[in-house]
Amino acid sequence: MTQKSKKTKRHNRTKINFALDIVLALIFVFGMEVYFTGIPLHELLGLFFAVGLIVHLLLHWDWIVALTRTFFKKLLHQSRVNYVLNAALLIVVVAMTLSGIVISQTLGLSLPMADSTYLTWSTVHALSAQLVLVLVALHIAMHWRWIVTNSKKYLFIRPNTRQQQVSSKQTPFGRRAIREQAHE
Repeated sequence: MTQKSKKTKRHNRTKINFALDIVLALIFVFGMEVYFTGIPLHELLGLFFAVGLIVHLLLHWDWIVALTRTFFKKLLHQSRVNYVLNAALLIVVVAMTLSGIVISQTLGLSLPMADSTYLTWSTVHALSAQLVLVLVALHIAMHWRWIVTNSKKYLFIRPNTRQQQVSSKQTPFGRRAIREQAHE
């Protein structure tokens, strides 16, 4: 595989990761507010979030395996903190998702349980959702530079600066024309 094809493959993988992260963020934001979505959509968004998270983990599987193997060896402090944060986030998301499935009212499971058991699972779901919110905020903070860089690259695409300068000089309304009009 050539250097260029490796770079293209990495570029495409980054695009996929970035797009998936945006979708997960949107699902998370809308799914967190039950009063906005209603219970049926909240539960459906929760399942979509769980599936998206599994895809996210599969896309990052090489990183997970590499860091797991070298966790107690030579590893940068930030990578170790990131790994622990991601592991905590995974555990809490699993608790949130499983408790959400157990207390589901619209997914067709309707598990028979006593009121006290339902209240316990409901409390686990609510507390884990709040903890996920905090951990996601920390996750975003740790990856802020990556988010900004890829937002500029994929969301806020600007034309080539040199091309923009050349084209602005060639049009009657470009910079040169504006400067000339100001001096008249």
